Amino acid sequence: MLHVSPRSGQARRTSRWAGWVASSMMLCVCIAPIAHAQQTAPTLAQAEALARDGKHLEAAGRYEQLARRGFMSWDAATALLAAREYVMGGDVNDAQRLLDKARNRVRSDDERALLAEVAARIALARGDAVGALGILRALPQPWPTASATDLLALRGQAEIATGDALGGVRTFEERAALLPSPAARTANDRLLFDHLLQRPPGPVTAAGVSERERGWLELPAIVTAGSNDAAQAATVAAWMAQHPGHPGTAFLPDAGPAQPGFATIGSGPLTSIALLLPLSGKQQQAGSAVRDGFAAAWFASSSADTRPRIEMYDTAAPGAAAAYQRAIADGARMVVGPLTKEEVTAVIASQPAGLPVPTLALNSAATAPGMAAPAFLYQFALDPEQEARAVARRIADDGWVRGVALFPDNAWGQRVHDAFVQELQAAGSVTLMSSQYYSPGAKDFSGPLRAALGRYGGAGDRSSNPNQPLPPRNAVSEQASGPQFAFVAATPQAARAIRPQLRFQMTYDLPLYSTSDAWDPSVRAASDMDGLVFPEMPWLLYGGQGAPELWDAMQEDWAARSRGRLRLYAFGYDAFRLAQQLGSSGGVAAGVDGLTGMLELDRTSGRVQRSLQFARIESGKPQAAGSTAAIFRDLPAENSPSAPPPQ
Repeated sequence: MLHVSPRSGQARRTSRWAGWVASSMMLCVCIAPIAHAQQTAPTLAQAEALARDGKHLEAAGRYEQLARRGFMSWDAATALLAAREYVMGGDVNDAQRLLDKARNRVRSDDERALLAEVAARIALARGDAVGALGILRALPQPWPTASATDLLALRGQAEIATGDALGGVRTFEERAALLPSPAARTANDRLLFDHLLQRPPGPVTAAGVSERERGWLELPAIVTAGSNDAAQAATVAAWMAQHPGHPGTAFLPDAGPAQPGFATIGSGPLTSIALLLPLSGKQQQAGSAVRDGFAAAWFASSSADTRPRIEMYDTAAPGAAAAYQRAIADGARMVVGPLTKEEVTAVIASQPAGLPVPTLALNSAATAPGMAAPAFLYQFALDPEQEARAVARRIADDGWVRGVALFPDNAWGQRVHDAFVQELQAAGSVTLMSSQYYSPGAKDFSGPLRAALGRYGGAGDRSSNPNQPLPPRNAVSEQASGPQFAFVAATPQAARAIRPQLRFQMTYDLPLYSTSDAWDPSVRAASDMDGLVFPEMPWLLYGGQGAPELWDAMQEDWAARSRGRLRLYAFGYDAFRLAQQLGSSGGVAAGVDGLTGMLELDRTSGRVQRSLQFARIESGKPQAAGSTAAIFRDLPAENSPSAPPPQ
């Protein structure tokens, strides 16, 4: 049973989600139907239908089957169609694989145009707008009619991303002239606006700019200026007077919808939210934890009469893109979700004309940092990259100048590595002496540790020759020039093994930093982790801060559950509170003091930033950490990495 705190502050027992749905709390659940794939051999018509429905990865699989003529024989055009669907579904690696197979098999102008389109899409997905632009400019003109509009959209996106906003505007205007209907031209305007909004141009000073072009270039600054106060209203009025009849008028604050179903933030009371989560399949437990937290926040909000209706869609069976389209068709005013990185990427790819309603994604899209995100996309994530960057800043603030790092040899470890190293480089005061990768399934970490520590490691290591005495080592001398900290990206099981092995390798104790992924109190021998410093949610660090009654209920009902599920519960709780603010006020102006941290919206990127607390394990339990450097400098000199102090 789960306890929730009503408005009176008194905890009361309620049933779990199923009981809530059956109650009179006006919470609606709408599970999208499960699509059953046909077991017959794929046809071209089936692949095309899947592509039109936004089921890009399914369509890619069908196209690839059709493209494979034999063990070494491929149909270039169909392979390129498969590659295009793969990249639109967020699978850049498979897209590149098929592109490479088709590259030397193209024969016609249409195939060469499709090859260029796919290559440009891959480049943009990897954040290489310059490369995408080079690919498109190298394609001989005139472009085939069937490909021209897609190629122009990509060229315009790449031009804006590289800073040539005027060139992008002109390219999208060129594209509009080729479109057959007013609806298609409206969608083109929205696509142009989305890209301009992510890369707002500076002051318009170039000569030869038409009034229509000038209107587009000035529009982002007006839309992102802030709330609709008197000053902004005057700015909007002046722009409209200077650019009468401009298509960008549809995107001005309080200008009304650009087309049926287009909802702007703050355009009226938030009456319904579509919640997209995996409620079946391999991600069911994670989706259920987020759902329960979301529901708890819904109950703890204002009176039942003013609460938005929640309609839920299972993303596991039909796919996130199909669930999103169903939610929009059902009239959702706001969408929260989906949950996984792949699902978020698929939803974005399925809406080439831009997102039709404000969408609070519960992860970050699988795109390179420099790639523009569509308007009305807000990204709230518990991603390890954010924590890795916070740890890097903490290390710099603690005054350390030299350190080593270990990462698992997998995609997750690479993401953490990139974020951590980039933030250390940005700090400018910290040198990473060595970083090493280890096998994710390893139990013995002595090899990667010795490689990372170099001549400062190997204390007590006689594995190569047990009878050979070790050369003498000078702890004081090693402290003066050796690493002052270690950062380890690891699961709780791996971190529990690495911590004592690191101590065994060193002549002195190193401050150990990690992300919250390394700590789980349910893992045995938690005392082995003493000294570990990591960022943590206030709700978990302080035992229920922000919702103490809910915390008490969770301890009763979920005592045997992992800390990871508790994090997801708090994540769902904060997601509802963010959705409320985004849906009613158009932003998180004053921030949200959430269970997961202080939350603020970066209006430029649309990402929700979390300010994290830091904890240090003491006697097997996390405690709020002050200055880590100060903690270690209070230790005896023979154990301290700060004797002499950092240089």
